[in-house]
Amino acid sequence: MRKHLSYRNYSKYTVENYVKEINHLCCYFQCSPKNISEEQLENYLYYLATTKHFGPNKINLAIASFTYFYCNILRTPERVKQLRSPRIPTRVPFVLSPQQVYQFIESLPKFRDQIIIQLLYSTGIRVGECTVLKRQHINEARMTIRIDRGKGKKDRYVPLSPMMLEQLEAYYKQYTPKDFIFYARNKEKPMCRATVNRIIRNAKHVLNTKETITPHTFRHSFATMLTEEGENLFTIQKILGHKSFYSTFRYIKAAKTELKSCVNSLDKLYENKVVL
Repeated sequence: MRKHLSYRNYSKYTVENYVKEINHLCCYFQCSPKNISEEQLENYLYYLATTKHFGPNKINLAIASFTYFYCNILRTPERVKQLRSPRIPTRVPFVLSPQQVYQFIESLPKFRDQIIIQLLYSTGIRVGECTVLKRQHINEARMTIRIDRGKGKKDRYVPLSPMMLEQLEAYYKQYTPKDFIFYARNKEKPMCRATVNRIIRNAKHVLNTKETITPHTFRHSFATMLTEEGENLFTIQKILGHKSFYSTFRYIKAAKTELKSCVNSLDKLYENKVVL
């Protein structure tokens, strides 16, 4: 399965996740996947939902890996034809205000860490896209950043702000990166995603919130800010690299633009001095 996914140009993360899900399935039933029936697959998904308390996204990942394996590897699609994905609740993304982002960035002790968060927030790129950025991807003449082989193996351009360019130039002088802008201990290799996650996890107490803050939080905050500033949704979709417009449309729900114009019933009550 790993070989099949790899030569079909699936990302390494998809390969690892699909293989892992099939391994978990085999370990649960202690047998080859060839001997697992359709009913057993449904029972396993029920186990994930009720005993392991996995969410719909995790279960959808399992279903996707099973579907790929039985359709493309074993050539027995009838075993998965009745599997149905669970309903995914529509959630409004958690976003930070510009003041919170500023407070978070300024709390970071390392200049490198500040630059990483500034880049995530000013461009809306994904953490995996950020860690593999190279100096050659920064186009000062056009004021753009080329995202090379982003999600879905797709290239795109995102805008580069003048301030972000100045910050990057200061970063170059201090850290002297060779190829990858954010490198690991070995300058020839990119920084690991886990490092960025750790940077954010260690500093999240600054904002005094119970919400989970991840690299994606800054992507959400970036997109919501653009929406509130009146940017065209199709432009935001292009910058974020969303395949579906509906992925971008949810930022309208997170934006407070229309809420500002709403008349509040309590304010109106006391403004008119209504006496009950």
